[in-house]
Amino acid sequence: GLKYVSLRYFNAAGYDPKGRILGLEQNPANLLPIVMEVASGVRDKMEVFGDDYDTPDGTGVRDYIHVSDLASAHVKALDYLQSGDSIMVNLATGEGYSVLEVIEKAREITGHPIPYEITARREGDPAKLIATSESAGELLDWEPKLSDLESLLKTTWRVYSAKKEIN
Repeated sequence: GLKYVSLRYFNAAGYDPKGRILGLEQNPANLLPIVMEVASGVRDKMEVFGDDYDTPDGTGVRDYIHVSDLASAHVKALDYLQSGDSIMVNLATGEGYSVLEVIEKAREITGHPIPYEITARREGDPAKLIATSESAGELLDWEPKLSDLESLLKTTWRVYSAKKEIN
């Protein structure tokens, strides 16, 4: 019968580390592009939705996975389909970064201020969204290599700083 590998993503982020793909997300709703729009002067400031979550700094924590790591998982999944059973696996790092951690690290990497305003929580946002990808490691021989916060932000900043005139 038909076999499948279902890959469940957690907060895809980042850009091609070799800089081959430079398209910017239009009207982004995700944290990293919004942070970069503020750093590059496209936005004056950003909103941080809630600072009263049960997390170390009170802001939401997310497990970000680099798009290059996702791409490598797709290749591994195709290889697995040659001889494996149908499976469903998470593609994640098993750790997360808070909104304020992302903002602070982005300030370091970009050298630009990133003003923000604390606003009300968004309905339905969990305090933490972190997953394990142990089964992807075991079944697909996959592990994330570029999903640390510095790599995520550096690859994103490279695109935003190349495309936008910095104020």
